[in-house]
Amino acid sequence: MGKRKIALTAAAMVVLTVAALAIYWLWAAGQVRTAIAQWAETQRAEGYDITYAGPEVRGFPIRLAVRLDDPRIAAPHGWRWSGAAIAGEAAFWQPLLLRLTLPRQQDLVAIWRGHERTLQLDAARADGMVRFDTRGQAVTATMDMADVTVREASGGSLRASRLHHEVTRPPNGDSRMQVRGEIDDLILPEAPSPFPETVEHLAYRADLIGEIPSGEPAAALAAWRDAGGLLEVSDLSLTWGPLAVRADGTAALDELLRPQGAFSARIAGLPEMLDALVAQGAMKPGAAAALRLAVLTLADGRDPNGRPIVRLPVTLQDGRVFLGPAPLARLDPVL
Repeated sequence: MGKRKIALTAAAMVVLTVAALAIYWLWAAGQVRTAIAQWAETQRAEGYDITYAGPEVRGFPIRLAVRLDDPRIAAPHGWRWSGAAIAGEAAFWQPLLLRLTLPRQQDLVAIWRGHERTLQLDAARADGMVRFDTRGQAVTATMDMADVTVREASGGSLRASRLHHEVTRPPNGDSRMQVRGEIDDLILPEAPSPFPETVEHLAYRADLIGEIPSGEPAAALAAWRDAGGLLEVSDLSLTWGPLAVRADGTAALDELLRPQGAFSARIAGLPEMLDALVAQGAMKPGAAAALRLAVLTLADGRDPNGRPIVRLPVTLQDGRVFLGPAPLARLDPVL
């Protein structure tokens, strides 16, 4: 084969490769646009008002960079959310897996106990990920934020050094939705006595069983409850002041939309908490002494700091939290 023919063959191969790459990239970009459009249409069919400018897809030849400007979501009879641009990026060989850069400032308007409340979220960093199936359904979604502040227009704020939340919906149409997340250094505006204002660590892993229907939030939660809706918590861990807790159990809502349920908890730091409760007048000395005796007699090992660990039931019932037989706190309706 002559040199000219070799050069022509090589050039033809390069042209065919580039053409094939371009065709595949255009197909992948179309998959991204279709997945976003299908997701939006599915939400609109359920009564949500979804608006955005775009999507704009760039990044040829080896990546897909997506941008949605001025995104807004309004739920029927419920909350409204808005933010600045959402940017996403996907590898062209995985067009349905979008890694997102979320707005660092977001606004949420929601109905809480009959009143409209406006919240503004600010974060130093806000990232996320969404995995779509071929029908445009979001199968997995994650959100990860750093140095988060949530302010209410009427005053008060929550702050956290990190917030991570993940939702996974089984692809087979099962109504069981998996949720998990972590919050570090959560600063509360009004911590209940005798706890400090900072919750050092909160982590959860649970299954939400039953579809929560669209509509007015209180009515939707009541319908979910009446249909047998449950929250199955496989792991809940909390480090707050003297307490270190690991728990699992189930929870639902009572007729007043207050949490109710039963958990099994392994607790370290209980004697220190009991002393603080008595000192604050939040618990009677006799009840504290009975629980302190239970810690000494029912200790199930020790934590890394040498403190005794006790396994006790935690019950949410009739608007109160019970640790063993002792009432600890009141529970208000979730809405």
